[in-house]
Amino acid sequence: MADSKYSPETTMDVTLDELAQRRASLSGPSGLAGVIRQPRLLALAAVTTLGALCYGYEQGAYSQVLVMPSFTDDPAFARIANESDYKGWSVSLLGIGGWVGSLINGYTCDVLSRRWALFVGGIICLMGTAFTTAAQSPAWFFGGRFLIGWAVGGLSAAIPLYNSEISPPELRGTIVSIQQLAIVTGIMISFWIGYGTNYISETNSASWRVCLAIQGVPALLLCFLCVFYLPYTPRWLAGEGRFDEAVESLAWIRNRPIDDELIKIEMLEIRAEAAFEAEINAERYPWLVNSNKSAWVLKAQLQLLTFGRLFTTLHMFKRTATAGLMQFFQQMTGIDCIIYYAPTIFGGLGLSGNTTSLLASGVIGVVFVISTFPAIMVIDKIGRKPLLLIGSAWMGICLVLVAALVGSFEDDWKSNQNAAWACVVFIWLYVGGFGASWGPVSWTVISEIFPLSTRAHGTSLGASANWITNFVVSILVPIMLDSITYGTYIFFLAFLILGALWCIFLLPETRGKSLEEMDNVFGSGEGKADAERMYRIQTELLAANKLDILEDPSTRSAKVQQHSEKRDLV
Repeated sequence: MADSKYSPETTMDVTLDELAQRRASLSGPSGLAGVIRQPRLLALAAVTTLGALCYGYEQGAYSQVLVMPSFTDDPAFARIANESDYKGWSVSLLGIGGWVGSLINGYTCDVLSRRWALFVGGIICLMGTAFTTAAQSPAWFFGGRFLIGWAVGGLSAAIPLYNSEISPPELRGTIVSIQQLAIVTGIMISFWIGYGTNYISETNSASWRVCLAIQGVPALLLCFLCVFYLPYTPRWLAGEGRFDEAVESLAWIRNRPIDDELIKIEMLEIRAEAAFEAEINAERYPWLVNSNKSAWVLKAQLQLLTFGRLFTTLHMFKRTATAGLMQFFQQMTGIDCIIYYAPTIFGGLGLSGNTTSLLASGVIGVVFVISTFPAIMVIDKIGRKPLLLIGSAWMGICLVLVAALVGSFEDDWKSNQNAAWACVVFIWLYVGGFGASWGPVSWTVISEIFPLSTRAHGTSLGASANWITNFVVSILVPIMLDSITYGTYIFFLAFLILGALWCIFLLPETRGKSLEEMDNVFGSGEGKADAERMYRIQTELLAANKLDILEDPSTRSAKVQQHSEKRDLV
């Protein structure tokens, strides 16, 4: 390699296009094959998605607790168990907490770093777990579930941000999609743990307390690994001007020497992104750049101003509305009705024994995990809209059949156990349809439609729409199940049809679209302008010999040796 024109010593003599070609030749395969070749990257993604596991586990665990005799027969929690509106509030506080957490996450990630934002999320999750596990009254549950919602809401936005910043472009989609897999895995684990702890006792509160307490295990592990294993992301370090640390972090993540050719090329991209953001902010908000205020205050103001840009022009409002509606219709498919209240729903079908209804719920988690894999495999091959439309048709048929069966046999399930089990099967199939369509596709779409300069904030706002809709659905569902029974499924079917029509006529297909093509869809030139600005900055950095990764070239040999020793130890 030393005699190549692309060697580290002569990289400055090539053009950006040649550099891009060289980067592609050095990067290795994309997708799962590429991830397997970078086990350290996969390990870091597994650590961060412990936060997503917490989210999925909490969704499923509390639904199990709501039907455990040791909980429902306890006079202290009679209102939660027996009053639909009270039950709805106890469930929905997770959504309102998630909405708060997702909105303030951008500020936390910028000020504290992505790494410590994950740590804070884990700590808040532990606090919420302690409140719900030790609960002596409904008020404890309300406070604990709000804290857990705050934690997982922030984590739901911090995790993909961290993982996208440590991933090379060819592996970014695969690494980020691990989050969705972790969520459904958490749901699956919680259902089966709830099924198991239900056998502890029908009168001892340990049955439900143990089920809720186990959520603290991944949260505690996340906190521990954030301190002792997880590095700062190279892009956050570069944004803070800490370039020496950025290249050391990048080299450790890639498991390569800091003077490796691919590391140097990737550092050019990271420096360019940092310069791009600084230039955008200086151009649009010069009074902030020249201000004497503290960094904490300035970053808070900058966050608010950037969120404001999502609504200031028609084309940006179109993108923002698309992200919000994407998440709104995802939630209004009714999926959280099933996740949060599956044991309640199956118990209402007259399945013999509380254990049987919990067992039926446990299968949902397995279906969720299995159905997510096909979406990950084909989403970049057949596109986003076809997956959404196929999933909508599949889920719609299942909802019609469930509504018909409930409407026909709800007065005498004991004499019609075959119909009850048919309902269970159609609910399983409905969940599979969601896992293969609306679940992963909605998160993918909102990360693609915004230009570079507003992508993080637009995605965060889209996530907040998911949480606030989650909050409303969680309140309404127990009331609807009590008052309109099978009409609940018709209600969500109506929104599923509206979502499908929106996909057909208004949602653009984002598969493989460049920033310029996305501009044509939304009637603006912002994406193209961002791309041109980034190209200019990269060219300037390359021409100015900024590909040197150390501030003081005289220290290079010592730094390389020091880093090599650290890599050997790790």
